[in-house]
Amino acid sequence: MKIFFATDAHAAESTFRKFTNAGPFYKADMVIYGGDFCGKMVVPIVKTSRGTWEATYYGSTVVVKDEKEIPDLQKTLRDAGFYYIELTESELNNITKEDVERITKELQIEQMSDWAKLMDERFKKNNIPCVVIPGNDDPLHLDDVLAKLEYVQNGDGKVVEVNGFEILSLGYSNPTIFKYPRDISEEELAKKIDELASQVKDMNKCIFVLHAPPYDTDLDQDTLFDEDLNPILDGDELATGATGSKAVRAAIEKYQPMLSLHGHVHASRGISNIGRTVCVNPGSNYDEIQLRGVLVEVDSNGSIRSTTLTSG
Repeated sequence: MKIFFATDAHAAESTFRKFTNAGPFYKADMVIYGGDFCGKMVVPIVKTSRGTWEATYYGSTVVVKDEKEIPDLQKTLRDAGFYYIELTESELNNITKEDVERITKELQIEQMSDWAKLMDERFKKNNIPCVVIPGNDDPLHLDDVLAKLEYVQNGDGKVVEVNGFEILSLGYSNPTIFKYPRDISEEELAKKIDELASQVKDMNKCIFVLHAPPYDTDLDQDTLFDEDLNPILDGDELATGATGSKAVRAAIEKYQPMLSLHGHVHASRGISNIGRTVCVNPGSNYDEIQLRGVLVEVDSNGSIRSTTLTSG
């Protein structure tokens, strides 16, 4: 059996659409998504008094003079993982914090609803089972949308059986300085994993899908930040170090599932072994319309034949 896994699309439209087509493309028998559907920012497209439209992102301002070019700008923003809203200068100047929160929530729900429908349609059409979870960036209000999935399964906080394999999934992560919606303490994370692991019948044929990678591995190395969200320097270089979860690592060491799939740390793409368990973080390069993933081939008794990182 071939399993395809990807994660962390962060609202990038074309990247996510590639995910929904990845099953037949990689000839996979099962597809799994490891969390973080939502984007990180809403970009206003502002109609100015000069008759132009302006959008500021990545530290630069794009000026559009012809209204016919607006759809191209919108697509660029969507593919980079940004939400957008069209406003006049006056509307922008009068916007409140409450408006920003409301607009962001509405755009998140709108896109997630579209994506849920797309996943159901494509995976059902191709007759490929798919299990997804939210990630720590994903607000809790997305759970209502994920609950409406019909063909695709929301595996978060569950152990589900697919093609004879048990999939234990959890979208929560260890605390980050960014204080994302599903950040919880290591103690809470350990308790949730233990509760799910007690439901597993056979760890030899169990797949862990835990958004946070295990601590101090090739899967969790990232830039370090101080409490003011400034990157820490190591001489002239950015300091890097382990940012994953100690609870996740302890759970893998304790339960030794056949396979453990992770995301969260985009730059730490790789494969590690913890005891007999093969652990993978395929990384993410969502804003460049690139779907990074992993294709794992397993036999019927849970032995892993091959693990191949993919990009396309």
